[in-house]
Amino acid sequence: MSRISTYPIQSIVIGTDKVIGSGLDMATKNFTFDDVSAFLNGNNKIEVNALRYEFQNWKTGQLRKSGSISFTQSGIGQPAFSSITSFVLSRNMQNSNIDVSSYYFVPLVGSSVLISQVDDPAKFGIYTWVSRNQRDPEINFYDIDLTFIAGKGNLNENKDYFISLLTYGALAGDKNYVFSQDVALNPWVVTHGLNKYPSVSVVSSSNEVVYGDVQYDNLNQVTITFNGAQTGKAYFN
Repeated sequence: MSRISTYPIQSIVIGTDKVIGSGLDMATKNFTFDDVSAFLNGNNKIEVNALRYEFQNWKTGQLRKSGSISFTQSGIGQPAFSSITSFVLSRNMQNSNIDVSSYYFVPLVGSSVLISQVDDPAKFGIYTWVSRNQRDPEINFYDIDLTFIAGKGNLNENKDYFISLLTYGALAGDKNYVFSQDVALNPWVVTHGLNKYPSVSVVSSSNEVVYGDVQYDNLNQVTITFNGAQTGKAYFN
């Protein structure tokens, strides 16, 4: 067998290329770059500024997995990001024994977060992280309450998801939100996610101030009623 140093250098690397190594049994083995990268990513061996979890489509009678996102509803399937207002979160990240549940309170409560699919970031949800409460008797899991802000796609079973802090609530200052209504509609039901009762100003698509009746449904949602169907923008400050 020739010395390894005498083999030519391959400048183009693909996932199915192989490298030589050895296992715990000290036997020489081949490893593909795809398998090595899957191991590094799936076992939190690469440092990223995000928490990583697997979505478990939990069903009644099952145990919740450590390092998982699941729901109180049994067999929820593939929920749209836009439909999610709460979920159940493991106190540990995927493939980790470290308890990160204190992070669920500070800095996350009151902050905006991004939840995105690891292998397809175009599937995501942006939320205000409203609260976290430890479950009883499932003390290794927490109920997380959220307010949806924006997003696209669905959660898919056994896929991995990052939870990333976007804006820390205590540092966000006076928060504001702009809502666009491109199709004429009356009333407008707007989820602004500001966690307060903001002032509301409406401007039509022709840049004229429009007056409507503003009803505060809760801290994060308003209903604006006009004399007729309306397009334009609503500014929340």
